[in-house]
Amino acid sequence: MKEKEIKELEESLSTMFFDKLVHSLFKDGTISISEFDNKEKLLEKILKINAKTEYKIVVDHKEDLLNTARQFNELGKVNNAKIFYATYFEHQLNGIIDELCTRKSINKKEINNIIKSINLVGKLTWFPLILEIPKISVKHKNVILKLAGERNAFIHYKYNPEPDEIDTNEKQKEQEDIAKIEKTITYLKKYTSRVLYKNKKTELETKLKNRKKN
Repeated sequence: MKEKEIKELEESLSTMFFDKLVHSLFKDGTISISEFDNKEKLLEKILKINAKTEYKIVVDHKEDLLNTARQFNELGKVNNAKIFYATYFEHQLNGIIDELCTRKSINKKEINNIIKSINLVGKLTWFPLILEIPKISVKHKNVILKLAGERNAFIHYKYNPEPDEIDTNEKQKEQEDIAKIEKTITYLKKYTSRVLYKNKKTELETKLKNRKKN
């Protein structure tokens, strides 16, 4: 690798780390949108926080799960696609729980116990009330629960046997189900932004982009 390429990579990684750090600090309320008006003070604040913070790398599999689900659907393997779609929703919900419990200073071990102990119905219905966040839409809740049931039936071989050749009507119904799932993905992403970023994720990303231009 050439020196120029190394420098570009370092700059890219540095920018990516900074953006991730800002997102994290914004979500937990450490910094606010208004602080971007004074970039020097904001940078000083972030540097002070950085100096006394120990970081851990967390691998987020949500987008990989989503990409795999879509790839299986394109290949016509809808049952396989639903396995990954259902797992994506669980990761998204668990991520919300993890983030909000961390803000309440609950230790990681207890957060893991909470996530393991509460079933999917609980995560979609009564637990948001405990966390004092908005209810999840009934329509999208039902899509997630139906999908989870189909995923479990397929994995545990409890689904109805299917013929080798699926007729056109059945394929159309399958893709109607996938379309509903995709709409629920869009909904849950917006819901997550609303809950974790107080509806200001787009504004935050705009501020970060403007910072790079200046």
